Amino acid sequence: MSAFYQPTTELLLALGFTRYASPPRQARFSRPSACGLETIVLYDDGELTLLENVDSQLLYSFQGRLASEAEFRVLLRQVNWAAEG
Repeated sequence: MSAFYQPTTELLLALGFTRYASPPRQARFSRPSACGLETIVLYDDGELTLLENVDSQLLYSFQGRLASEAEFRVLLRQVNWAAEG
């Protein structure tokens, strides 16, 4: 079991994300925002990336590892993304 936390598919779907095709060893989920598209990419090594695209411009990017669901929800709030379903 990994020492790092990644949100489950069920949690991401409950938060309004949709799963999309992605390269091997990745899982990609996106949802529309008020002015663009929010994307989360989960990697097999426990890392994740958050990307926000607004008008074809990358507005925000985070890449790293998290320790818990609470830390994941705090990160979503820090970038002004909805953290509740």
